[in-house]
Amino acid sequence: MNDLESQEVTAQELVAFGKERGVDLSSTCYDFAFFSEGRYMLLWRKEGKVHYTLQGRINKLPESFKASASAFHGMWHEGGSLADIEQALDLLKDWLLDKKEVDDLPPRSIRSQGIG
Repeated sequence: MNDLESQEVTAQELVAFGKERGVDLSSTCYDFAFFSEGRYMLLWRKEGKVHYTLQGRINKLPESFKASASAFHGMWHEGGSLADIEQALDLLKDWLLDKKEVDDLPPRSIRSQGIG
């Protein structure tokens, strides 16, 4: 399975898993990506993990970027991985539906991150 196919399958799996958990993701899922009010998230499976990239507007500068406050214009981007679909749903819900700030998101393995 290539990455695009994995994105499509993972998105469908997340919508179904969310429904089982009482979380309606159907209105935010477009083919293989999730969008809501200036934020998006893309997820796929590779080598036994769920990988993700997310981007969007935030209101609060993350603590780890405190020294870069002058470069902050309300945007965040991040890429990383999660252990399983349950962690993926938690991050997706917190980021996209609950609009949590970066420092309030659940634990995850971050490979890249930045402000804009």
